[in-house]
Amino acid sequence: MTNNPVINVKMPLGDKQKKVLRYMLIAAIALAALFVAVSGVYTVNSGTESVITRFDKVIKTEATPGLHFKIPFIDKRYSVNVQELNRLEFGYRSSQPDSFYINEARMLTGDECLVLADWVITYQVSNSYDYLFRIQDVTNTLRIICEASYRRVVASRPLDDILTDSKDIIQAEILDDLQAVCDLYQMGVRIVAVQLQDAQPPDEVAAAFLDVTSAREEKNSKINQARQYENEKLPAARGEAAKALNDAEAYKTKRINDALGAVARYEAIETEFLRNPLVTRTRLYLEMIQEVLPSVSHIYFVDSGGNQLNFLPLAEYARGGGQ
Repeated sequence: MTNNPVINVKMPLGDKQKKVLRYMLIAAIALAALFVAVSGVYTVNSGTESVITRFDKVIKTEATPGLHFKIPFIDKRYSVNVQELNRLEFGYRSSQPDSFYINEARMLTGDECLVLADWVITYQVSNSYDYLFRIQDVTNTLRIICEASYRRVVASRPLDDILTDSKDIIQAEILDDLQAVCDLYQMGVRIVAVQLQDAQPPDEVAAAFLDVTSAREEKNSKINQARQYENEKLPAARGEAAKALNDAEAYKTKRINDALGAVARYEAIETEFLRNPLVTRTRLYLEMIQEVLPSVSHIYFVDSGGNQLNFLPLAEYARGGGQ
């Protein structure tokens, strides 16, 4: 049996084949460059920050909106929304309206009473690096910290403060306590608000609490009525007091002026008396008689012995009663 040798003959490429190969090579290079460019370009949206790591080491944090570049396949990008308001709900979930998480809501107050409280916190990312790499699970860690802080503050307050008019103070105290713990653990979180949604006693003491609440409302109503009465009466009393003071001041001024006038008149009379005693005495006597006589209805004349003298009824004649 005869073995035929295999002969490989290299056929020279034509010009057209060379051009095709050249174009394919250029296209492959262009596609590779385009892929590298596309995979290396990223966009930073408004309100977000991009943290770039290289070999698990943070090299930069980009917060300027627009297009940016990173090394493809080597650099990794983590995007964080720093403007979004995030919520953590306790005792309830908005997505589950019929659910009630009683273990989260049950609290022990400072006066050893049980209370069921629903509340929510709102927070933002304040530091992208801390938020991404300091804590493994920020959301669950923050939930645990919130429950601990809330229970600690409630345990220092009586039941009435939580159920009535001290909610604002309690919310501010919880917010400060939460922020201090978040800063201590460098969580990269800023607590925006703490809101106590609802607080009520357990069902076992609800009836008694309603009685207490009714009594408190009645007390507040009586206090408001008393303040209303005070507001009505107090201005009137103040007005009367001011009027009495003004009248007294006016009377005081009048008496002082009258006294000063009398003193001035006396001094003037004294001066004239020293100059002409007889004339002044006579003038004073006549002025006194002129002032007194018009009010006298009967006039009697007596002699030095005390005997009454007859006189003509001049007054009757003057009135037309005599003939």
